[in-house]
Amino acid sequence: METSYYTELLTAVVRELIEWRNWVVGVFLVVVFTVLGVGFFWPERYETSAMLYADVTNIIQPLLKGRAELTAIDRSEQAREQIYTRKIMLKVANEIGMIDSFTTVEEQEGKIASLRKNIGIKNEGKNYFRVNYSNHNQDTSFNVLNAVVDSFIKETSEKRRKESRSAYEFIEQQVVSYKRQLLLAETQLKEFKSKNLDGDQRSVSARINQLRLQIEELKLTIGETDARDKSLREQMKNESEYLSAKSKVDEEKARLAMLKEALDKLRLSYQETYPDIVTLKQQISAQQLVIDAMKGSDYRSGSSSSESIENPLYEELRKQQAEAEVDLRSQKNRLASVERMLGEEYQRAERIASKDAELAELVRDYDVTRDIYEEMLGRKEKARLSMALDVEGQGVSFKIQEPAVYPLYPSGTRFIHFALVAPIAGLLAGIGLVILYVIVDPRLRSPSKLADSLPDNIELLAVVPHIRTKLSARLVRVDMLVLSLVCLIAMCIYGGLVWGRLSGYL
Repeated sequence: METSYYTELLTAVVRELIEWRNWVVGVFLVVVFTVLGVGFFWPERYETSAMLYADVTNIIQPLLKGRAELTAIDRSEQAREQIYTRKIMLKVANEIGMIDSFTTVEEQEGKIASLRKNIGIKNEGKNYFRVNYSNHNQDTSFNVLNAVVDSFIKETSEKRRKESRSAYEFIEQQVVSYKRQLLLAETQLKEFKSKNLDGDQRSVSARINQLRLQIEELKLTIGETDARDKSLREQMKNESEYLSAKSKVDEEKARLAMLKEALDKLRLSYQETYPDIVTLKQQISAQQLVIDAMKGSDYRSGSSSSESIENPLYEELRKQQAEAEVDLRSQKNRLASVERMLGEEYQRAERIASKDAELAELVRDYDVTRDIYEEMLGRKEKARLSMALDVEGQGVSFKIQEPAVYPLYPSGTRFIHFALVAPIAGLLAGIGLVILYVIVDPRLRSPSKLADSLPDNIELLAVVPHIRTKLSARLVRVDMLVLSLVCLIAMCIYGGLVWGRLSGYL
């Protein structure tokens, strides 16, 4: 049923095309020439484009990696912001002659707005972007784009140099300022050290420990000397200052033996440096001298007089006691001196402790200022290298990857497009109107559709076809011939118009 319906609909469309043949041809011609007329007056625009490359890699960059900081500039986004600035737009308008000294501010703004509207910037990948400009005049499109690209490259180079110079001057000022601060901190530190000669806490601690050790040693030495002095005094009490002029050799030998025995007992418990052992040694030596003296020629064994002589042992003991007393007194004086020095060291330690906070603050200020100064010196060198690179063109720079090409053909919809579309549009317009008429027309044209719409108990008996007479068929053939001739003439005129426009005559 569907196939028969569409077949009947197509038949009805053909029949209506023949029926309305004059109108169909008229619509066709009107649409064709109307579209062609629109093509004649359609404004053609010529577009010129150039691709720019942001050069961030050069032969010097690997050598200066980490030494110089190149001025960073964004690619297409930064280019769009800079190109659309009034400064560049005004410069371009002046260069191509769009404005002059007599142009008013309102007219300048209008020209600048027109330039911004027709300039496009498109990202083409990493570090690449394309700048295009469209205008109805070929020369204007080409000249404006070249002026925009040249102005942009010059402006970015100049801006980069100014930024590098400003950064270098700022860092140089900071270096001078921190140098003055460093010299001031160094002067304050020197003055503080020259006024405070007590040394540091470590040297004072070492000196205190040394004095304490000396005091302990002196106390031990004083104890030993005092014990030796007391022992000598006791022995002197037991000895007589003078000896009798009779023989006492046996008695003195017995005493010598007793002293040696006592010495042997002490040696079992103490060392040779023990005061009692030293004293006994001295007594034994003195006793031996007494015995030797008594055996001399001056000794008179048989004398019965009461004449006396000096006791050598007593004299030796008195001499040792006097030396011990002198040593004890000198050691006590030395102990007092060392204790006084220890007190002075404690006072010095207190002074140093009270000055340590101020010294630490001065040292901290000096170290911080010195570190910042050295860091600023490094940054100054980097800024100088960056400035030198920017001046020499070794920094980030924009280069023309694809220069602008003079536009020979317009871009977008052109006249040839209208010329090609016009016949097709005319045919579609005529046939489409007829198809629309057939669909909208309420008259019955399809027997199958009528049969489907009837109830089941009612059948379609017959279909009466359209019958054309010979006269009507001959009139149709004459009309079709005339219409064909009209279409042929119209197409010749159409072709001539198209050829004339494409050849530049129209």
